[in-house]
Amino acid sequence: MNRRSLLLILAACLALGTPWSARAQPVTQLVQSIPAGTDLADPALPFAKDVWVAMLRGAKVSVDAAEFYVTNRPGSALEAVLVELEKAGARGVKVRFLLSAKMLDQDPASVARIRRIPGAEVRSFDLASVSKGILHAKYFVVDGREAALGSQNFDWRALEHIHELGVRTTDPRIVVRLAELFSLDWAFAGSGKLPELPGRPALTLRPEVELVASPPFLTPKDIRPAIDALVELIGQARESVRVQLLTYSPVAGQDRFWPVLDDALRAAAVRGVHVRLMVSDWVLGGRALPHLKALTLIPNLEVKVVSIPEATEGHIPYARTVHSKYLVVDRMHLVLGTSNWEESYFMGSRNVELIFRDSPLAAQAVRIHDRLWNSRYAASLDPAKTYEKRKVD
Repeated sequence: MNRRSLLLILAACLALGTPWSARAQPVTQLVQSIPAGTDLADPALPFAKDVWVAMLRGAKVSVDAAEFYVTNRPGSALEAVLVELEKAGARGVKVRFLLSAKMLDQDPASVARIRRIPGAEVRSFDLASVSKGILHAKYFVVDGREAALGSQNFDWRALEHIHELGVRTTDPRIVVRLAELFSLDWAFAGSGKLPELPGRPALTLRPEVELVASPPFLTPKDIRPAIDALVELIGQARESVRVQLLTYSPVAGQDRFWPVLDDALRAAAVRGVHVRLMVSDWVLGGRALPHLKALTLIPNLEVKVVSIPEATEGHIPYARTVHSKYLVVDRMHLVLGTSNWEESYFMGSRNVELIFRDSPLAAQAVRIHDRLWNSRYAASLDPAKTYEKRKVD
């Protein structure tokens, strides 16, 4: 860690009246969300709905959130989160909330509710002038000392009716970089102008914990583009690759093929690595389906599609699916983040991924992947079968 990062963390600790020694041992844990009525919960992991409430309840100085959108329903798990955010503002915590400009109309009442929090400020993140991308990252930083990041949107459905995976961490190697990214994006949202990108000399050796991000044109020079890191890790695989995503597509735009990740998975399988790719049934009927079927014809490469039954209350739009976005290589290395595996998420939109090398978190992610892979909800993709498109809205 560099001198500036150490000083930032030390300053945060002093501001909170917390001894440095009490903050010296960072903790990172996986955090899950599970569709109600399923048996997919990992008994060893906490739920995002509880972790988010606890983090906001403990906020003393600041909450900086970057979210794709916000959508609430009265009485939902997100309602408890919003209440804690309001209580934090009432006790003097500074709240800054960054939302994707293209998604502000999802729940205007909840956006207005956040704006009414004492001292809170909401900004919209709009990339329309430089790309067709969006703010797709999902994270928040509390007091500059801990952060939550993962596939969970700030959405009641993400906490109750979708399979999601994230992390809660006090690791300054993550928290400081997230805080820097937030400051960069907050300034961009305020001015609409691409900032001068800061940079420090990049390390030649890959660290145990690394934050990578997208898009390259809006990322500090010493943070690697996420797509480069993913391809590198898959290229280093020797035994196994496990992937779980909402969507996967090598089709870019209307008529272009973007084979970057497709080539990496194929190459791994050809050299004998056992590749397991698991996607949601949202891919059925889509343009990527023929390409996914083609993958199943490659030895050592399996594809399964996950279908979560409707909730007992009936159809819930944009829910009852798997939305987690992670990669496990050789049971030892984990990449967990916010990107679906499509070109636009890596080249045009703001996303963040975390890499944990030689980490026990990887073994936990393997357990989660295998539990879903072997469940009644996952079925092997049949290259000869005609699939009906699933209704999601």
